[in-house]
Amino acid sequence: MQSLYFPSTLPHRTYSQIFTYSQDRSCALRIFVSPSAKPRSSFSPIISHGTRHGPSSNPLIVHISASPDPAKVLIIDDEIGPRESLRMLLKPSYQVHTAENVETGLQLLQEKRPDTIVMDIRMPGMNGIDGLRKIREIDPHLSVIMFTGFGALETAQEALRLGANDYINKPFDAVQMREVIGRNVERTRLQRQSEVTGRELQELNERLRNELAQKERLASLGQASAEFVHDLSNPLTIVWGYVQILAKKLEQSGDGNNGDRNASSPRELHIIEQNVRLCRELLTMWQSYGRVGASKPKPVSMSSIVQDVSRSVTGMASQNGVQLDCDIVEEELIVLGDPTQLTRALQNVIVNAIQAATEKHGKVVVNCQEKDLYADIQVRDTGYGIAEDEIGKIFEPYFTTKQGKNGTGLGLYITKKVIDDHNGSIEVVSTLGVGTTFTLRLPLHDK
Repeated sequence: MQSLYFPSTLPHRTYSQIFTYSQDRSCALRIFVSPSAKPRSSFSPIISHGTRHGPSSNPLIVHISASPDPAKVLIIDDEIGPRESLRMLLKPSYQVHTAENVETGLQLLQEKRPDTIVMDIRMPGMNGIDGLRKIREIDPHLSVIMFTGFGALETAQEALRLGANDYINKPFDAVQMREVIGRNVERTRLQRQSEVTGRELQELNERLRNELAQKERLASLGQASAEFVHDLSNPLTIVWGYVQILAKKLEQSGDGNNGDRNASSPRELHIIEQNVRLCRELLTMWQSYGRVGASKPKPVSMSSIVQDVSRSVTGMASQNGVQLDCDIVEEELIVLGDPTQLTRALQNVIVNAIQAATEKHGKVVVNCQEKDLYADIQVRDTGYGIAEDEIGKIFEPYFTTKQGKNGTGLGLYITKKVIDDHNGSIEVVSTLGVGTTFTLRLPLHDK
């Protein structure tokens, strides 16, 4: 009979013993299971428990949780005890694959594409250090955790210098093991998402180059080409800011000993992907410029657009020392229109407000609510304000108060044109030295 043990650092008295027999009942597998484990799924396989001479009449029900698209962990260890202990510990949360040697592990790496590898250092044949070198040739960004006995501590430190992300001593602590696995799985997935987004940005850039090279008609469209460049500048500025934040966090997460749980940044990645998508939609919109058969207006949630745009500029506001406060109604405020056009219009106003408040390290407040059968969006900043004799000019093309600060004078012109096209209105109230408030109103659909 083979026994499967959880780490010796946990008190064995907290575990129940389970025996399961092979089909011919010639051998049994003994497992220690925590009685405090709570079922998270209705899937309930039965594992019989009892003596070597036969199972008990009272079967033990074990619940196994199943999550969609679980992360994958590959365990490479020549010893069946630690290998199976890890498999049993991780299988409720991960899709676990095991290999008894490095050669088999490398084959599984290419077939299964795991998110993290846990690999023993001392193994017959190709050892863990040699395996680490091979893994890095196949996937330089995959998280690799070295599994070692106390006597191999110096070797584990050498593994870190060769590119391992962390190491765990034998016997391992279950809680620590789960934390280390979770952290490294997130790190790998974050890195892969970042690479995908980077490729999308590169593809987008190539598309832009090809379009600008092939579509010489843009040169004759003067105003349209200027708007095109302006529309792409805001989301790409946001993308660039979050890429810088993400790059720093990825750099910090590369050290397996710092234990930085803030290294994973799914929110930043989501914002980057959201703005890359917006760039693509804008590009598609401008590719169809002047063609017959413009897209028909459709019901759009204005409250969701306000929330998405506000979330996307959070990093920009933070980087510029601006406090961004949002008060957005929870219910859907449905208007009839084009979501891409409405997004570009609102983004222009909020980005302008952040830029206006930057020098004073001020505040921007975004409100969205229903008012008199309209979606009422208010953007207020505590910047330097606009002079009274300039307020009447701010919606004119090429007029800007950002002299010497990369202002094109097209943002508010575009915004007003979009709001007018959606049968809405835009108002501005400003006081020099105090700030400016823009109010956009759009008629609600079917109200």
